[in-house]
Amino acid sequence: MKKWIWSIAIVGLLQNSACTRNTQNATITVDTVETDFFDGLTPSTAEFTFEGIFPCADCMGIKTNLVINDDSLSYFLTETYMGKNNPDSVFLRSGTFIRMTAPDSLSTVLQLSAAKEAPPLFYKVIGDSILKKLDNKGQEILGNHNYLLTRK
Repeated sequence: MKKWIWSIAIVGLLQNSACTRNTQNATITVDTVETDFFDGLTPSTAEFTFEGIFPCADCMGIKTNLVINDDSLSYFLTETYMGKNNPDSVFLRSGTFIRMTAPDSLSTVLQLSAAKEAPPLFYKVIGDSILKKLDNKGQEILGNHNYLLTRK
């Protein structure tokens, strides 16, 4: 028992002496090597932001911002009806998405589902920097209006 108490006392003294503060100033020198390793890294390589302005029948346009998180297969969509001054002019939507093969079997379509009872949204993937909004059945929207979101 005495050995055990002495062991604890010695360990306590060693810890206390190791934690004493050095009041003298110290200089730390760090050598750095120039590298381009970090140039290709981004804060979250799995999060992508797409932006664009869709046509609107009774406003100047719908500014659309879509953030897709590829790791969690989730999204956050902000739609701002430009030219409207009431607080209801900004709509937020979030949920999950799945990747599907388009009817042409050559391209990929993202189906965005919301947590609420809202119908899903569809976007066709064009390359690695453009999403094209599709109609509520996942088909191309006919006409010459701009329904493109560009990656930022």
